[in-house]
Amino acid sequence: KYDATHTRVFEKLNRFLDAGGSPEYGTYLLPNSFPIRFYESGDLLNLHHKWRSRTCYNAQEEIFQASVEELTDVMKVHPGIAKWIKAPCWIRLQGEVKPYCPEGDHYCGTQVWKRELSEYSRVI
Repeated sequence: KYDATHTRVFEKLNRFLDAGGSPEYGTYLLPNSFPIRFYESGDLLNLHHKWRSRTCYNAQEEIFQASVEELTDVMKVHPGIAKWIKAPCWIRLQGEVKPYCPEGDHYCGTQVWKRELSEYSRVI
């Protein structure tokens, strides 16, 4: 039944595309949890903001993991840049701003500012 359902879904998706539907809108017809890969681009200022915010241990799990993976990839290509992009608490440590964690009462309980990106690990 599972395979038959997916066959029908993809037949309808292909009909939509053959009729001139855009691939972008076609993605909305895909089943939930279907893997979608995309490329993101942006300038360093905005990517820095995104990665800094989303590597906080309080970020949503999927967003946290994706950001750590992206930064790990950047580290391979531009280690001199990536070494300066970590969680907000690490950045505050560099500026000697206390408390290091900007989350106040929502502090995660982990001294992330003492960790390298490769040591970032969360268990929810």
